[in-house]
Amino acid sequence: MKDYIDRSVWINYFNEFTRRNRSRSTLLEVFGENGAQQQARGLPFAGISLGKGNGAPEIEIMLGEHDTRAQRLTHVITKVEQITPKHSQDGRDEVLQIVSAGETCLLTLDPRPAIGASR
Repeated sequence: MKDYIDRSVWINYFNEFTRRNRSRSTLLEVFGENGAQQQARGLPFAGISLGKGNGAPEIEIMLGEHDTRAQRLTHVITKVEQITPKHSQDGRDEVLQIVSAGETCLLTLDPRPAIGASR
C-alpha cells in the first residue's frame, strides 16, 4: 500500500469515506503481537471517526446497523500513526490500512455496492 493520508485531513477524509462506503460489507482484521486476528466479517460498514485518546489520535470503526438489534461492533484503535487507503481499478475504496503503535488494522470493503446504495 502507498499514498498515506496526511494527518491534517483525517477528519474530512473519514467523513467522506463513511459517506461513500456506508452499508458495504466488511472484513476487519488486526495484525499485532498475537498474530492475525479477524475481528468481524460480513458486518455492514457504519462509519469511522477520529478522536483524541490521551492526547494521541484514536480511531473508532463502527460496523453493523445502528437502527436494529443485529450484531454491532465498535473497534477502537489508539495511538494511530498512519492511514493508507487502497483503491480498486475502478477507483472505489477497497482497503483502509491503519497503523498504530503495536498493530496494523485492515478494513476490507466488499467490492460489490451496498444494497440500496446510491453513488
